[in-house]
Amino acid sequence: MGNAGGDRIRAEAPRHEFVGGAYCNYKVNASPPWMRLVITPQRLEFQTRGLARFFARGPWVIPHQQVRQVFAKRRRRILAPFFWDVEIVTTDPSVWWTFWSPRRPEPILLFLEECGYAVDWTPHNWAGLPVE
Repeated sequence: MGNAGGDRIRAEAPRHEFVGGAYCNYKVNASPPWMRLVITPQRLEFQTRGLARFFARGPWVIPHQQVRQVFAKRRRRILAPFFWDVEIVTTDPSVWWTFWSPRRPEPILLFLEECGYAVDWTPHNWAGLPVE
């Protein structure tokens, strides 16, 4: 006697969500905490949160194959709070994504690396250039 679905155990793909803000040229510009970044091995997905979801067109999806590199940099602001920028470089040079995280970016980068994305751990300056 078995169950109706068979004896297979279905493994769920790893998935993690982070709350912050997002920017992409010509697509979205939402400050924290109005965006959710959902990371899976197959894709990155930006979803609006709260009341913003009634006014936005999303979700916006970036397939894994289109992500060329991911790195973090700290955004300098005169007044607190500080945000960390997680830059997502795509294969299309005219489209880039930035996820604004109110928390340190290491957990985001670590999960992206676990999902097979190309993560650059080198510190970057405000212009996105590696700092040696």
